[in-house]
Amino acid sequence: MPVTSDGFAPLRGASVGTLSALVTAAAHTFGGGMFPSDAAIVLLVLVCAAVGYATSAAPKAAAPRALLLVVLASAQAIGHLLLTAVDGHHHGAMITQQMFAAHAVAILLGALAIRGAELGIRRAVTSLGRALPLLAALVVDENRIAPPLPVYRIPGSPRLLDFSGRGNRGPPARTA
Repeated sequence: MPVTSDGFAPLRGASVGTLSALVTAAAHTFGGGMFPSDAAIVLLVLVCAAVGYATSAAPKAAAPRALLLVVLASAQAIGHLLLTAVDGHHHGAMITQQMFAAHAVAILLGALAIRGAELGIRRAVTSLGRALPLLAALVVDENRIAPPLPVYRIPGSPRLLDFSGRGNRGPPARTA
């Protein structure tokens, strides 16, 4: 069975990368860890951007919901290990129950947010696809009610600078 690419792959990849970085740091902090240092945040953003790019480059799978959960879970796990290694959190390499629960909730909420965004955009595109042909079918009356404005052309020289004195500047010529 051939796999096809999905039109929402760039959106999904950007969402996975952004959401993974934000939610990993938040879940790690709420789970009892320290707030990440600047170096840890930079590395976390780079890793989550790579995960997001890999998600967008991957072909559409047979079970996109399950794949999305797996990708978010792996991004959370990599992010947790990165934050633990860079900052040396007090809980060590082992994950506490509170932190596991925070990461699990973050994975589920992230998957729901991404799927909801895809569904919302899909519905918006479908609605626009139905509405635009109706708008394009509106007939615009070419016969205007008001006549077109007359075009006044001033007789004069076609040269850029007219030094002949025939121009229309200055007082009107005296007629005797």
